[in-house]
Amino acid sequence: MGGMNEQRRQTRRGFLSRLAGPAWAGYAVMDQAFFRAARARAQSKAPVALPKLFDLHKAAEGVYLAQARPQTMVNCNAVVIENAADLMIVDAHSKPSAAASLLRQIRAELTPKPVRYIVASHFHWDHAQGLPAYRKLAPNADILSSEITRRMIDSETLPRLKRQLELAGRQAEEYRTRAGAASGADRAIFDRMARETSAYAAELRNYTPELPNVTLDRDLILHDKAHDLHLAFRGRAHTPGDIVVYIPRKRLVASGDVLHASSPFMGDGYPRDWPRTLIEVAAFEFDAIAPGHGSVQRGKTVLYQMARYIEELAIAVERARNAGKSLDQTKAEVTVAALKSLADGGYGEKVARTILAYRMIPPPRPTMEQVLADAVRTNVEQVYQALGRA
Repeated sequence: MGGMNEQRRQTRRGFLSRLAGPAWAGYAVMDQAFFRAARARAQSKAPVALPKLFDLHKAAEGVYLAQARPQTMVNCNAVVIENAADLMIVDAHSKPSAAASLLRQIRAELTPKPVRYIVASHFHWDHAQGLPAYRKLAPNADILSSEITRRMIDSETLPRLKRQLELAGRQAEEYRTRAGAASGADRAIFDRMARETSAYAAELRNYTPELPNVTLDRDLILHDKAHDLHLAFRGRAHTPGDIVVYIPRKRLVASGDVLHASSPFMGDGYPRDWPRTLIEVAAFEFDAIAPGHGSVQRGKTVLYQMARYIEELAIAVERARNAGKSLDQTKAEVTVAALKSLADGGYGEKVARTILAYRMIPPPRPTMEQVLADAVRTNVEQVYQALGRA
């Protein structure tokens, strides 16, 4: 298979030897509780109590978007593709317990077919930190990614997670303090955010990444009896190694974070390249996009809107930066009002609505205008820094 490097792990170490700590608030107990409960259920037929973190939406015949419900430590969506005898799942969420929850939901609501492939669209924590659970729960499955993504999961996951967990501890304490000063619905929200942040930190404290064992450089086509599955790298975008999964027979693309209706995170992105990559993806003949965040998108409208926004933003920020303007001066100049692309077909409103619908936002609840202005300021800062990246 041209452009594909296959790496088979010689051993698959025991799950509990790699992950320790208390349960949903720590993965080892989750591991014990989940599998003990599964054994008990097999004997008693009693259901296993797992949190429902996703809503399953039909994106095409035999293809489902597992749309992540709002969480303080965000989960990505997953795309569940039903093959003739098995499943492909695109993306693996922010934590192993989320993978266990989704698999339980798939069994209950969709199909008993086994998982054969897990795709890591890119290396980010909210898309790849559930991979160890898939390795445990589907030990015969292959984990696929670009070669670049595999390298970045290996080199970036643990240093970034260490910094994230240090921040999570401070955030959880802040949420508890704010809960103590709040009342009613606001207090309940801060209490929930404190619990979820603490649980996430405990679960990931002794985390070990799981690396993909099959990688590609540009294209990999899997010929299933039900349909072809085309994994494709079309250039740098959200990260240096994003891939999409195209199913020609379903006229659908599972896009990861290359393409969605929310604000594009550009902290690891390539704003000069990203619009060109989107145009390359547009060459596929599809009618639906199952994205990494937000809802199913129909047609290619959001693709062109996102490409125009990133391109306009990159040009404006680069112009200001080259003129010697500081980051603060650039933020003051490159605003919602200055970016025509945000008014294109209501793109800015779509971004704000998606953020409000699918992210946990602490009180007080911002307006759509405030959400969009904050998203643009964040993007300006990310692009300003990214322009110095090779």
